[in-house]
Amino acid sequence: MSSVHGYLIDPQFPSHCHCFHYTISEEMASADRNLLILNFLTLASLSLFCADKAFCIRIPDRDSTTPRELSDQSLKTAVFALGSFWRSEAVFGCLNGVVRTTSGYAGGSKINPEYRSLGDHAESVMVEYDPKEINFRQLLEVFWSSHDPRQVFGQGPDVGPQYRSIIFTNGTEEARLAAMSKEREQTKSRSSILTTQIQQLESFYPAEPEHQLTEVVFTCVDFHE
Repeated sequence: MSSVHGYLIDPQFPSHCHCFHYTISEEMASADRNLLILNFLTLASLSLFCADKAFCIRIPDRDSTTPRELSDQSLKTAVFALGSFWRSEAVFGCLNGVVRTTSGYAGGSKINPEYRSLGDHAESVMVEYDPKEINFRQLLEVFWSSHDPRQVFGQGPDVGPQYRSIIFTNGTEEARLAAMSKEREQTKSRSSILTTQIQQLESFYPAEPEHQLTEVVFTCVDFHE
């Protein structure tokens, strides 16, 4: 069996991403892969976005050979924890200026954590971005708008300390911006206390390959005139 990870996004609300995990047989996998996925997603999307004029599909492409237009030296990285790392990776992967996302583990002391044994780490996402197109302040806005920071140790049905809310920072400027953004969100939240932690990033461990949404291709589909 082969599996495909991906996500649907609403172009009007790009932070609203819907992950999917689609398993196909080897016989099906030998056929036109993108056509099979698009046929599957056409049906799924009708129930998700039937009231919208259009939606976008981003599909991981295991055969992609598109060269990187930016060198790694020109990119910046940011790490966030906001629940399931599949959803987190999808949320940030929707953004213009984000070149690459990596699911992983951070915030704990266990060395070489794994999905079934991550210790005190949180499921996290590393975001590699072009600072000429998007900045850390904008990533923080997406972070706050894409999960419920008031929920203790969990997001929705995903419950446990591995799903806690964390902003990881690199240096004093990011720590300052993170603290300011949290103070602003706390003011909006009024009586509810935000559980989001702000931590200096010590280490980030990439998750296993099967948990990654790596290379993506972009296709827009319009169902209405």
